[in-house]
Amino acid sequence: MIDKFLTFILKINCDKENPIDYDILLRVAGQSLDEKLDELQNNILDKTFSHMGTIFVAVILIISFNLPSYTYVFVGIFYLYTLWYIIKYTPMIRNYKLGRDGERSVSQYLSVVARQLSKEDSNMHIYNDLVNEKTSSNIDHVVVSKKGIFIFETKTYRKDKGIKNIIKSDGKKLFKNGYEITNDIPLQVKGQIKWLQDELLQKTGKKYPVIASIVFIKWYVEGDKIDDINISTAKNLKYILENQYRDIVYDNEELKRITSVIHKLATVTNEKHTDICK
Repeated sequence: MIDKFLTFILKINCDKENPIDYDILLRVAGQSLDEKLDELQNNILDKTFSHMGTIFVAVILIISFNLPSYTYVFVGIFYLYTLWYIIKYTPMIRNYKLGRDGERSVSQYLSVVARQLSKEDSNMHIYNDLVNEKTSSNIDHVVVSKKGIFIFETKTYRKDKGIKNIIKSDGKKLFKNGYEITNDIPLQVKGQIKWLQDELLQKTGKKYPVIASIVFIKWYVEGDKIDDINISTAKNLKYILENQYRDIVYDNEELKRITSVIHKLATVTNEKHTDICK
């Protein structure tokens, strides 16, 4: 609704063809959160426009028909509800932006690491935001190199001021500044591993091992694993990519088969792009 409204108000000509082929455009870091952010903001705009329109019409009717003054109370309640609706979702918008920027930060770290390792591994490929359309879940980052297939789940938490902020693992549970993180991050990552392995098995006929890591932005991390999943800061990504496997695992032909599958999973789908005309 809001897109149609904007094309009308701004007099955007949607008759001309968009030259971008979205079927071959790779997704970028944080794109899923950007899409959720766009959807949420559009919903807020839709509801705000419709509510304000209703309030405007109600005020005109009250004035035109000289309705009792108490009818303004109902208009005021409706206005407060609209304001509450906007305030309610403001923290969610803020959190989406934080998560998106965290994923972009890790993606940049991976790009730097790829350049540093390029002499010994020129076939390192980085993909971002692979989406499982069946479950609407996603893998934040995938790195494919001759040393293996790596996935990275980014977690970005705000930090308390004046203390040493610590993420700790006892091997089975994760703790943030001493409090257990209740959302099951390892289960989420295991689901990502299984999905990627299933996709590769279906397309190549081979089940590949996947090395998974949970990356915490700018937190001090105690412990190195939880349920066989690495936990790390962004600064340790180079160590993980260099040392998880010390011997060459895949030759160039096998890398081509793997990256061909993952490349397709990392492309933008038709219904999820930024053209307002669609």
